[in-house]
Amino acid sequence: MNSRWSSAALILIAAACSHEKPAPPPGSLPEAGQADLTVQGQQDAEFLGKDLFEVIDQVMSYKSSHRGRLPVSLRQVGMDSLTSATIRRYAVTGGAPAVTSLYRKVDGRQLLSCYGTSDALEEALLNTGEFTITCAVASGGSGAFKVGKRLPPKKKKK
Repeated sequence: MNSRWSSAALILIAAACSHEKPAPPPGSLPEAGQADLTVQGQQDAEFLGKDLFEVIDQVMSYKSSHRGRLPVSLRQVGMDSLTSATIRRYAVTGGAPAVTSLYRKVDGRQLLSCYGTSDALEEALLNTGEFTITCAVASGGSGAFKVGKRLPPKKKKK
């Protein structure tokens, strides 16, 4: 091989290896935080996401049975804003329902709360049950989490 080409190849390889990763977008979790959140954070997001989905589903059911009117409160839907594990906050933003679910006890939790809108229902229908929510991280900042993924049933062994 020509020494000029091998020198050029080494320079390109060195440049590629030393290339710094681009900075994450504002408001996203740093890499170390994402690694720390993989198991506990995802479990927290799944729990809060399930709670959010249930509330949003009930709110949209109310809307469909009341001529397109959204409820003014969770009580009107027949739901409590306090459960044994969560605090639920409901608001109408831009004509769409928005729900925040917060843990009542945050000890040992990596996420404090999660937020979602009625878009979660549509996203879940299109993505075999999976939808995106935004969660506040205990260490600061926020991040998007995919939750609600339904796994295919396990095949029975014969």
